[in-house]
Amino acid sequence: MVFRKNPPDTKALRQMALARLTDLGGVPGAATPDHEQMQHLLEELEIHQLELELQNDHLNSARAQLEQALNLNNELYDFSPVGNILLDADGLITKLNLTGVQMLGSERARLLGCKLGLYLAQHSRARFNAMLERARAEHEAQVDELDLQIDGQVSLPVQLRVVWIGTVLGWQLVLLDLSERKRMELQLRDSEERLKLALSAVGDGVWDWQVSSGNVVVSDSYARLLGYIPGEMSKNLSENLDLVVPDDKPALVQLLQDCITRKIDHYRNEQRMLCKDGRVIWVLSRGAVVLRSADGQALRMVGTLVDITRNKQTEAALAEAAKFQQAVLDSTSSQIAVLDQAGTVQQTNAAWRNYAAALNFESSVGANYLTLLSERYAVVPATLVAVAEGMAALVAGDASNFHVLEPLQCKCKRCWFTVKITPVQDSAQRLVVTHEDVSVLKQAELASQALANVDNLTGATSRQHFMSLADQELARARRYELPLVVLMLDLDHFKNVNDRYGHATGDAVLKSLVQTVKGVLRESDVVGRIGGEEFAVLLPNTTQDGGCALANRIIEAVRAHPVAYGGQLVDYRVSIGASSLTHQALFGELLAECDAALYRAKRGGRDRLEMSWNNPG
Repeated sequence: MVFRKNPPDTKALRQMALARLTDLGGVPGAATPDHEQMQHLLEELEIHQLELELQNDHLNSARAQLEQALNLNNELYDFSPVGNILLDADGLITKLNLTGVQMLGSERARLLGCKLGLYLAQHSRARFNAMLERARAEHEAQVDELDLQIDGQVSLPVQLRVVWIGTVLGWQLVLLDLSERKRMELQLRDSEERLKLALSAVGDGVWDWQVSSGNVVVSDSYARLLGYIPGEMSKNLSENLDLVVPDDKPALVQLLQDCITRKIDHYRNEQRMLCKDGRVIWVLSRGAVVLRSADGQALRMVGTLVDITRNKQTEAALAEAAKFQQAVLDSTSSQIAVLDQAGTVQQTNAAWRNYAAALNFESSVGANYLTLLSERYAVVPATLVAVAEGMAALVAGDASNFHVLEPLQCKCKRCWFTVKITPVQDSAQRLVVTHEDVSVLKQAELASQALANVDNLTGATSRQHFMSLADQELARARRYELPLVVLMLDLDHFKNVNDRYGHATGDAVLKSLVQTVKGVLRESDVVGRIGGEEFAVLLPNTTQDGGCALANRIIEAVRAHPVAYGGQLVDYRVSIGASSLTHQALFGELLAECDAALYRAKRGGRDRLEMSWNNPG
């Protein structure tokens, strides 16, 4: 707001009015102004009066704002977290805030006009006076840490900043209370001392690196660890790092750098170090940054050094033992796997790995043994359950060993293995699984069974095996109420074939008959040789109509396939008797009915089929 220059008060305004009247002749003895002039004068005086009142209101508002700002400034000054003190050129206190009053431990009225040096500890006064002189001479701020003396007894550590601001005002002082920081530093030193004592008691070395200077201080135990006497080792970091074996030094330096740049919070490293007497020892080195500047720069690192040479020697011995153990396992022809108590494969030998590789199996280590069994072997669920229960009993100590009763066949169909599991008497409760290859024995056993179950000449099922299969099939048919048909075949006039063409030709005819019959039968049907030229056919799950149709196809196939032998074509025929399961309890009863039907077929002209159900007789 802009105002014209008005009289400062009412008296001045009255004098201005008299002057105007004089100009208009409004003085004694002069001509009286006319009405219009007087009216104009009064209006102008009224305007001046209003403007004067407005100026007074504006000044009052500005004064109030100024007082409010001054009060706020005084409050901020008084309650600032640092002490503010003004000293005149003679070192007397001319002004101080409330924080400064509290730090000096007195009253403001008593402090004003006093020398600040009287409130400093005796050992700090000379440094304080020197700070004042330097600040006045150099016109630069001076900073130092001093101690105030409160009530002549209590010492208060402060950071003092002094600035010379001229002859009139003197010095400006700023005091920052350091008591809490000093207390924490003292606690930290106490903690460090206790840590050093504790580490020294157990023989661990301690190092303390001031990053900015590069100096490193080591504990007495650190020095003795490397064969030095206390105080003998260099304080230079580079020289200390030279004690690390050259091959291990780059990794350690990188870890230190990563800590400094905050890539990691702390490090742990195993390294070799050179002792004073030339020995090389293994140590475990740990370290971390414990102090950083306000901008994050690393200022201090602390760490420990522990001798782990014996541990490393033990590890090497264990590695050699493990290597020897693996060599022993690999020299064994049996397949061996070591399991933990949960059944997970931890280790295998060469035979196990070679077998797995030959069959393109994935690595076993880390896999569950029961899963491997189900994936690699033809194992029924009951066997898997038995193996799981056996392993649990071994871990619990309820059994000394476990083995699967029958060899397991690999899914490649060529190999069989016995399975034996033995517990290891150790705290880990491990198990050793042994797979013994018995493929040769199993194949010989199967070959022997085949010889016993198959007729040598014709390839048909032997009589004994056929009768066993027939009893099983009869029991199954009766249990599940399934149909069953049995055929009995006999070559017509087979004696004449032998007499006319010889026994070799007769043998060829028998072989041809079996091959012809097999060509007609289904996969589930069985043909067996009952006697010299007599054969029986088992037709499971077959109705009477189905049995008749199949028997007639056999007769037709025999007619259509004469035997070529010795340059001759031998034509032969077959008669068939059939029976079906109705009330019979034994297979022998079915076979007897077939035999009776076969007798009727031969008596009725041969080369034909007779069924027992059409002539129950």
